[in-house]
Amino acid sequence: MTSLTDKIWVVVGGAGNGGIIVRAGEDLSSEKLEPRLEYGAVLEQIELAGSRLHYRKINNKDMKFSFTGPEEGWISMTLKGKPLVTQAMPPELSKHPIGDKEPSMTFYAISDVHAELRPNREWLRNLPRFDKSTVLVAGDLAVNLAQIRESLEFFQSKFDNVFYCYGNHETWAHKKMIPEEEGMLYDDSFGKLDAIRSICDDLGVYTIARLIEGVWVVPVLGWYHKSWDTEPPLQPPAGKTLKREPFPGDALATDTGACRWDGLQNGSTLLAQELDKQNERWGIWPLPTELLDNLRRPRGERDCFVLTFSHFLPHLELMPEKRFLFQPNLTQIVGSDFVRKRIDFLNPDLHVFGHSHFPWDMTLEGVRYKSWPLGTPAEQARRIESYPSEAVEKWHPLPVFDSNGCHYPSSPSCWYSLMYTRIKREPASGQMASFVAQSYCPDAPTVPHSIISPGAFIPPANDEEKKRRDRYSAQSQASMQREVR
Repeated sequence: MTSLTDKIWVVVGGAGNGGIIVRAGEDLSSEKLEPRLEYGAVLEQIELAGSRLHYRKINNKDMKFSFTGPEEGWISMTLKGKPLVTQAMPPELSKHPIGDKEPSMTFYAISDVHAELRPNREWLRNLPRFDKSTVLVAGDLAVNLAQIRESLEFFQSKFDNVFYCYGNHETWAHKKMIPEEEGMLYDDSFGKLDAIRSICDDLGVYTIARLIEGVWVVPVLGWYHKSWDTEPPLQPPAGKTLKREPFPGDALATDTGACRWDGLQNGSTLLAQELDKQNERWGIWPLPTELLDNLRRPRGERDCFVLTFSHFLPHLELMPEKRFLFQPNLTQIVGSDFVRKRIDFLNPDLHVFGHSHFPWDMTLEGVRYKSWPLGTPAEQARRIESYPSEAVEKWHPLPVFDSNGCHYPSSPSCWYSLMYTRIKREPASGQMASFVAQSYCPDAPTVPHSIISPGAFIPPANDEEKKRRDRYSAQSQASMQREVR
């Protein structure tokens, strides 16, 4: 069995009429097979002939689940201009253009390392050495200052250049969350940010714009605010009501009690505006004259490429809709219009972000956006169960760009952003992920999980992958049950 590639297809049509028509042959007049092929079915390509796909249905016996429809047949890929099937891994995302020369530098992304967790510290210690390398560490590295320093030193031992921006966990300053001796070094979260900046300066970690082998790398600092989320609340289907309301964003944020912002309210626009000023305090702005001169030309015509990175999200489209989230109002505590304004000005070739804990790869208005979070051990287990490859288990920092201007391929584990190549963003829709419906509206129509993350429906490619999936399955399933409760 093949892994998740452009040879794997997902049925995205026929939701309203029992599935899509299957025929015995390529010709549209050949025998019609019954029953119809179910919406959400996962298929393996046998051959393509114009707009017709000869498929073999993928049934995962380990999951004791199969989709309705003929095991093999021919289907149309579109109907009246609308797709009936889409590739699980679009080929344009899996290609890595080869430059004329070997790059002198490769740029890597990682976020949400959370080195306050012992397994994550072990992950960091066990990373290999990366040659000709620059890593962008996009926040939530650790909680206390000693952990932050140690983690940055580990990254410096693995990469030639280390860039860093803070996340929300680094700003926790409540006395119960930090060592007693550390609490004497600063009075509040603003003071802690100054202490972190001093650590970076002392170590030689880059926190301002730098030109590395013909590529400008620019951190963008900030904080989230509730008003960034302009999409409607979680919507029940017509004629139905939610059995309970989702928790508000500020109730989900540990930051609300863990940070001390001199009286400013967490999640407020005023706090986000105040923390936007950290870009000047850390010396990122004003931008270097050479960078400003470079930015006067449109992307693609500049002398140097531009990479930016932030912890917080600049665009709502970089987050799943509420109907796909265990906690729908998580969208209220992840993004910033102030971050977006600075990124829009820089108009980079690539922007790396963190915070959401969702791997992501999406292009918006010509800018490619990527997120590659390590996350918690429970989140890692869920990823590995769905995509049980050795690369997903190791989860090394992701190569994203090089000094030749080449973007690196996407990963199948960017399941939510890949989902949006199969379905449209419809935040007012009452159709939900099954785990969201279970918690908030059991009668709501659901989006098949194979549309969201088809990797879980594909049998392991070999014995090693099967063992790996089995090894993480219990932890993954237990974490899902905790989230739903």
